[in-house]
Amino acid sequence: MVVLSDAERRVARAAARGLTNREIAGKLYLTTSTVEQHLTRVYRKLGVSSRVQLQSRLGLQSSSPRPALQDASA
Repeated sequence: MVVLSDAERRVARAAARGLTNREIAGKLYLTTSTVEQHLTRVYRKLGVSSRVQLQSRLGLQSSSPRPALQDASA
């Protein structure tokens, strides 16, 4: 069983929702360096190497807007 600290969990959820490190830092009143350190530990503990994998592992969906797919037949 993987155990994340409360701070790691908050940072991981924000990252998985699509926030940048700078946005996470501002929202959680942390330095960008602290966010990076938390994410490094989270990635190692969960065995992931990207935010997409983190999102999947946490079962979250990104809240950031995605570009719309264009229909090639149009």
